[in-house]
Amino acid sequence: MTLRPRAVKALKDARTKLRDIAAAAHANDAAIRDRAQLHVLAAEDTLDEYLDEATEVLAAASSVWDLDEVTEITGVHKLAIVDAQTEAAKAQAVSDASAERLRDSARKLKVAEELLDRCHTEQRHAVAKAEQRSNDDLAALVRK
Repeated sequence: MTLRPRAVKALKDARTKLRDIAAAAHANDAAIRDRAQLHVLAAEDTLDEYLDEATEVLAAASSVWDLDEVTEITGVHKLAIVDAQTEAAKAQAVSDASAERLRDSARKLKVAEELLDRCHTEQRHAVAKAEQRSNDDLAALVRK
């Protein structure tokens, strides 16, 4: 089967664009993943700050209700951390999937580039063969 250089070049160009799109999508997904991880850290910091302040609240507690309020607020902060971790895990999964798509499109681009190189090599070989035939024909005419 003969490879058509224009078709292979168009394939390479299309694969290049698809790889660029996959790279942009992965960059976006990676940024979302990083923001989600920062959100987890912020939620943990908020809990730590509240626990630092809770010692004063606990020391000043005058009833069981005051103690219960500290427990409830701590539970709310812990739920926020769990929610943030869940979102971070989802963002990580999306980022991993987009990274896989990027690797796949890069492999497909490499195959298209190899096809284009093969096509150019075949063209150069055909031109060299034609030149050799032409030179052989000239040499045969000179010998006669």
